[in-house]
Amino acid sequence: MRSFIMITTLVLTSAVISFANTSPRKTKKPNILIILADDMGQGDMGYLGSKKLRTPNLDKLAKKGIYCVNAYVTASVCAPSRAGLITGRQPQRFGFEHNLTEWNSTMADRPEFHGLTPGEYTIADHLKKAGYETALIGKWHLG
Repeated sequence: MRSFIMITTLVLTSAVISFANTSPRKTKKPNILIILADDMGQGDMGYLGSKKLRTPNLDKLAKKGIYCVNAYVTASVCAPSRAGLITGRQPQRFGFEHNLTEWNSTMADRPEFHGLTPGEYTIADHLKKAGYETALIGKWHLG
């Protein structure tokens, strides 16, 4: 389910970025909030049917926002999925195919373990170009 939530968010965010980049109107830009929660099942939130777990604030966000029901994942593990989310690209296309491991000198010649390359254009870059301020709070796992 982790990837379902993530890619759903990616589709929504891509649509908002496109709107923000092309809209000639001088209206206030919408706030964009991406919440990525690892290791959750499809029914682990109230708005997805959970009777045991209470998630009233997330339920409100889902009710008032846009909720997409179909999505595809870019990877089956955490770090490449995150890389796919923030770049909008399949991680395999830029060498981010595995979770990162602890850095050590034996990996110096293995770029696949270095993390996201500095030249990758991310969702934050697109949002900044559209006049947004960006922030990341929490887990990164991209090197």
